[in-house]
Amino acid sequence: MKSVHVLDHSPAFRRRLSCLSSGCLAGAALLLAGCAPNGATVGPNLAAKAASVDDLYIVDCLLTGQVRRLGGTTFLTPRRPIRTTVQDCRIRGGEYVAYDRADYRTALSVWLAHAEAGDPEAQNYVGEIFEKGLGQEPDYVSAATWYRRAADQGYARAQINLGFLHEQGLGVEQDRTRALNLYRRASGATEDPLVFRSDVTEEMEALRAQLGAQVEQAERQAQTLQQQLQRLTRERNELQRRLAQAEATAGAADADAQARARELAEQLDDARGQVDTLETLFQRASQEREALVAQMSELPEAEQEVQAPASAEPEPDAPAARGPASFAGIDFGRYFALVIGNQEYLYLEDLESPLTDAQRIQQLLQNRYGFNVIFLPNADQVQIMSALNDLHDRMGEQDNLLIYYAGHGNRSNREDGRRQRSYWLPVDAEAERLVRWINNAVVSDHLDRIQARSILVLADSVFASSMASDSSSLLLGSGQRQLNAEEIRAGLQRRSRIVISSGGERPVPDRTDRPHSLFSRSLIEVLESNQKVLRENMLFAQVAVNVRRRASGTEGQTPEMRPIRAAGHEGGDFYFVPVAEQRVAVR
Repeated sequence: MKSVHVLDHSPAFRRRLSCLSSGCLAGAALLLAGCAPNGATVGPNLAAKAASVDDLYIVDCLLTGQVRRLGGTTFLTPRRPIRTTVQDCRIRGGEYVAYDRADYRTALSVWLAHAEAGDPEAQNYVGEIFEKGLGQEPDYVSAATWYRRAADQGYARAQINLGFLHEQGLGVEQDRTRALNLYRRASGATEDPLVFRSDVTEEMEALRAQLGAQVEQAERQAQTLQQQLQRLTRERNELQRRLAQAEATAGAADADAQARARELAEQLDDARGQVDTLETLFQRASQEREALVAQMSELPEAEQEVQAPASAEPEPDAPAARGPASFAGIDFGRYFALVIGNQEYLYLEDLESPLTDAQRIQQLLQNRYGFNVIFLPNADQVQIMSALNDLHDRMGEQDNLLIYYAGHGNRSNREDGRRQRSYWLPVDAEAERLVRWINNAVVSDHLDRIQARSILVLADSVFASSMASDSSSLLLGSGQRQLNAEEIRAGLQRRSRIVISSGGERPVPDRTDRPHSLFSRSLIEVLESNQKVLRENMLFAQVAVNVRRRASGTEGQTPEMRPIRAAGHEGGDFYFVPVAEQRVAVR
């Protein structure tokens, strides 16, 4: 049985706290830490950090140099930039700028020197600073320049970021072929026997067909222009001949002949202009055709699907795996989950289903899929931020993390009006006051810092998809594929940061399919009925269909899945492995 950490508030007690100051709330949270219901284990030191929530923000920290000795010489190493919490930076004697005051100048001052010295991680961070803007308009051209310098050194995160700019045409020429090749380089596909997953192969074939059609169109256009150019060239030469003849025969007193010569001269000038224009258009069409052909040549040939090797079959009587999930010779690592259900708010309208949804999700993850679960019902800002910070200390590079959030969400404009920020609202959030709202960018910063191989966020709240500011058809494929062992191994070799949200950029209707929300009920049904290894995009495909089918009326609801590039998504996958299937080979 996996462990479950629970931090609960008595609704009645919380109602009595609603008239207290925020300082009293911190003390009350500390008091509640020792009295969780039913003897359940309280999350690790969550409430004890109530007075230091500002210490849990992620900042760009410049550590001081280390004093080292080499032989009889003592020297100080260069200062080193890292991204870490305010608390960790302070403990280690580093310098930082507080999160709410950070802008591109202060962030650049931390990373720029190392970037210019050739550090690919620093170069990528400088690119992200320019892409995000941080208090100014995004500078995609500069971002692409720094991404390219890091990508040329083989830094996967920069290759993903540069590929995305090419996919969207931001600061660089829009080139989906180049984007696809950069994603391939980041995934290490050139060395992998399974060069492409089928969903990416389908995208590649669609690109091939699209480029083929464009090549044919460019070829027809070039041929048409060439024919017109040949015809006009003949007409121009004929006009030149007739003009020379007219000028030779026209006498000084022959007014009609002179007028005819002038008319022919004007026609010749017009013909010359048309020929020059057609020559230019023909050259452009030919260059466009050659460029399209070159793009087609860059597309690799699709590989055949690789089946699981027979040697991957385990013995029929192999014991069930404990700890890390594994089967068919594949080690999936340990699974953790942070499940948050915010329903009873101090200052906002209560919701109907988040607690029921979260409890059922917690049970499914724990019992059916073997997750170690931290359960936070009706969590405030301190508890959520502390739980995210504590996960950094508990998880390793081969582990997997699922975060489920159900509760209020909101969105606000920045002061300059250029960019909108989205938030999770803890139970102590107040309307129109952002002081306790949790910025999705802050959550993303923590996901970047956590050393887990794969992280999946399931968010049932309004504007939840904004955690990932951009979508990508190349970084995320369809969910219609059957899995095999090689495909799974390829997906586990790369870092994954993905969000599946109950809706898109528009507000999600607050409707339930009792006792659950539309999104959570569909999610629960898919997880309950699943009998095999399930990839996150396969989960999304089934959930999205169910939600759209149930969301009738004019206010449709369409779930979204996006890669969280800001958290370091590198094209990997998140897998659900049913406990009962951990002895079964991949079909």
